[in-house]
Amino acid sequence: MPVHIAIGDKGCQRANELRAVAIIVDALRASATLSALMALGVEEVWVVAEVAEAWRLKREMPDALLVGERKSVKVPGFDFSNSPTEIWQAGDLTGRRAIFTSTTGARRILACRQAQAVLIGTTVNATAVAQAARRLAQRFNAPIVIVASGVYGEGDEWAQEDVAAAWVIAERLSLTVTEAPQLFPPEPQNFCDLKTVFAHTLHGRELLQLGLDDDVVWCAQVDIVSVVPQVVSFRPPAAVLRAGGFEEFTVMRSHYYGSP
Repeated sequence: MPVHIAIGDKGCQRANELRAVAIIVDALRASATLSALMALGVEEVWVVAEVAEAWRLKREMPDALLVGERKSVKVPGFDFSNSPTEIWQAGDLTGRRAIFTSTTGARRILACRQAQAVLIGTTVNATAVAQAARRLAQRFNAPIVIVASGVYGEGDEWAQEDVAAAWVIAERLSLTVTEAPQLFPPEPQNFCDLKTVFAHTLHGRELLQLGLDDDVVWCAQVDIVSVVPQVVSFRPPAAVLRAGGFEEFTVMRSHYYGSP
């Protein structure tokens, strides 16, 4: 089972072309926020690309929490920003449903609809997502593509923290990485201080300037949650996520692409 690490749109295209198991890595902050939501008990997350789509779904699901940002800032009227620390402070969210949108991560998730499976991962759930991806890859006899999300509309240099997080996950896969960008060398010791790595990236510095230091620190943690958000269906305009641990991933392709 080869492993590919690719950035942004090219990563999504690679996952679709190879019919791969895709891991969407938006380390600052969508992957961490979605992991936090599900670690706190959120049962289902509907991911959409546009704010207007989130509000339309809210009218259909008035009990749902609205979570998201634009240009790193909370969308006015939403319950939460795309902020894992804000989510974590909310406490128990067992049984709740959420609608999520973000500048980049949401678009990457939606762009991988031809992949065999789509998982959401970063450093905070690195071991869990690696185990789940490996098991699904074995089941489908498919490669794994780790999509370093970057920032929508920006160049590859905005994907530095995502590439670093992708290597943290790749190390736990214990499989051969056959394709990867050269933003960082693959030696694990380069990521021993992820807080510093993340803080010095272009997006990390942008978040620090907005006073979101706590989010950068939270997102740089490793293996603090064991849930893995996974797309269980695409129901236009949304991708529907549910959570599972390593032993819980039994979603078959007929269900994965099931009709609404």
